[in-house]
Amino acid sequence: IDDVYPLVGAVAVKTADGTTPALDALLAPKNGVFGVVADPLLFDRLGIKPGDLVRIGTESYEARAVLVSLPDQAARGFQLGAAVLVATASLPATGILQPGAIARYRYKIDLGASAYDAASAAIKTAFPDAGWQIRSPKESTANLTHYIDLFDRFLILVGLSSLLVGGIGVSNAVAAYIGDRERSIATMRSLGATSGRVLFHFLVQIMLLGVLGTLAGVVLGAVSTLIALPLLGGYLSIDLPPGIYAPPLVTAVGFGLLISFTFAFLPLIGATRLRPAALFRAAGGMSEGQRLGWRDLLRPRVGLPLALGALAILGLALLTAGEPLLVLWYAVGAIVSFLLLRLAAWILQRLIRVLPPLAAVSGRMALRNIHRPGAPTPTVILSLGLGLTLMLIIALIDTSVRGQLDGQMTASAPSFVLMNVDKATMPALEAFAGADKRVTALEFTPFLRGIVTKAKGQKIADMKDLTPELARRFGGDQALSWRKDLPPGDSLIEGKWWDVDYKGAPLLSLDEDFARPLNLAVGDSVEIAISGRPIAATVGNIRHVDWHNTSLSFTILFSPGPIEAAPSTYMGSLKTLPDDVEGVQATLVKDFPTLGFVPVGDALAQFSAVIGSLANAVAIVGGVALISGVFVLAGALAAGRRQREADAIVTKVLGATRFDIGRAYLIEYGVLGLLATAVAAGLGTLGAWAIVTKVLQLSFALDWPLIAEVALGAMVATVATGLVTTWSALSTRPAAY
Repeated sequence: IDDVYPLVGAVAVKTADGTTPALDALLAPKNGVFGVVADPLLFDRLGIKPGDLVRIGTESYEARAVLVSLPDQAARGFQLGAAVLVATASLPATGILQPGAIARYRYKIDLGASAYDAASAAIKTAFPDAGWQIRSPKESTANLTHYIDLFDRFLILVGLSSLLVGGIGVSNAVAAYIGDRERSIATMRSLGATSGRVLFHFLVQIMLLGVLGTLAGVVLGAVSTLIALPLLGGYLSIDLPPGIYAPPLVTAVGFGLLISFTFAFLPLIGATRLRPAALFRAAGGMSEGQRLGWRDLLRPRVGLPLALGALAILGLALLTAGEPLLVLWYAVGAIVSFLLLRLAAWILQRLIRVLPPLAAVSGRMALRNIHRPGAPTPTVILSLGLGLTLMLIIALIDTSVRGQLDGQMTASAPSFVLMNVDKATMPALEAFAGADKRVTALEFTPFLRGIVTKAKGQKIADMKDLTPELARRFGGDQALSWRKDLPPGDSLIEGKWWDVDYKGAPLLSLDEDFARPLNLAVGDSVEIAISGRPIAATVGNIRHVDWHNTSLSFTILFSPGPIEAAPSTYMGSLKTLPDDVEGVQATLVKDFPTLGFVPVGDALAQFSAVIGSLANAVAIVGGVALISGVFVLAGALAAGRRQREADAIVTKVLGATRFDIGRAYLIEYGVLGLLATAVAAGLGTLGAWAIVTKVLQLSFALDWPLIAEVALGAMVATVATGLVTTWSALSTRPAAY
């Protein structure tokens, strides 16, 4: 780095005496020796302390301070190894910048009051063929924000699912509340109250309760934010002080009130249909008036408020998420899931209705409770099914990712990846691998970096239909290579592979995920700048790359020929016996001091930690949604409590015991839980497969034991929740009626 680094912000260091000298003073030469500031990892690995000498290439440095943090850490992204800061003036003496070495330079420019767009355009105009990457501060952190955006999208899906499940809970709770007030409503109607008066009376109550619940949620959300922001900032190495931000809290209020109104409206409309004649019927089971058919939804008085509420929720979701396609696809998926679960409930009721009566009294009672008029079967299956679907999606994604990381990837991964190996060092490494019995395999692959400047004759920078993410990806620095044969694990989709002894004009083999967004096909032209020199090539084939098989494959592969003269180094893949990793590592450090290598075990451990943290965070949020689903299930079962009490009284008078009634409920809840679990297993597996294969681009692992465990747990939860919510029906004495 030069004397003005970091231009913006400050580098935090820790010295042996606790002082904080200027960074340029720490790196300046003293007694002919330059200083170095290094990551704590370097001190730990080498067993050194401030004041000791370390060697980089052919130059010795004095380790003077421990690097604590960099102000541009977020822009540097996720990196393996130890960060080291040295003065620019000392770099030539190290001898590491030999011809062919891959070196990358980063300049930061303070524009003052000037606009970025104008400055960027001026630089491109002055240096049209330089092949530089020019990025704004926002674009320089694109790698970090890309992965945060992926996590954010998943949280959006979980949040929308929580809203949907919670909305069903609101509907169930209102239905249960109306059920307990049926006699009061019938009395009001007999005294002259209109349906509008009844609707207004209960709507005001529900909205007041909705306001209280929403405010409670906002307070909890604000407190959680104060705790979570510093923890998240420490994880990302970004200063995120605790604070309360109004926009998301206002959004939460909007969602809470809209959910309260929209999902409570249908049960309230059912309440307005109760007639005074209900007072003269049996003590319980007067909920027939609440049932609404599909034709009722077409009436403007019912359908219009519902449609407006649903559109308002969808509009707020689109405004909040900033991902219209994601929200719309989720809405489609939610509607399909809703219809499938309702269809399953309808088929179950129809099937039971045509079955001959069972001989056992408890069985007859259980099946009758499932298909009788006013039965909560559709609501129970819908509530339980949606919650289980979300839980299975989260669990199966986690299993697939962890399984490949700990299983197939770990088994096939090399022990070390050797970086920037020059041609002079390769024979010595090959001799070492051949003589050392601890080494089981060694493979080298050429490694270059270049920038794709043109596709089909058009500059990437001039393509207007590329999203910012695609423009960053295709116009940025690309890792590439050349080889004679097709990489192991890759498969051709279009075109054919070149001959082993091909000597013609440069051909390209492109990964399908790179070629498709640019609409590239076999025969199209592509220009790639390598070390500032543009190379024109023709697309010879397009292939599918299986990235998780750990073979040294690349998005862009050149055919042998002129590309071999380009400045390049080699990447090496070295595999050892499992128990000899540390011994071979010590040998590499001793015999090849200038060799850069990455212990893959450390890389996988870091990756596993990141995946584990994200998986745990998702599991926590998913757990909140699952808990909501349990409450929703309880509300669905409580909605028919009065009907169950009335049924229990009649059956007790006719000679049934509490054991008979309890066994009937046990059978009923078991059947409902089994059906909901079966449908949710299919929906959850399909959703997890789509996310793992299409978004994460990994192989999907169908974990049958996990699905069985979730199914068993769901059935136990259904039965337990059902018995708890209907215990009063078992305990009610006939004399009370």
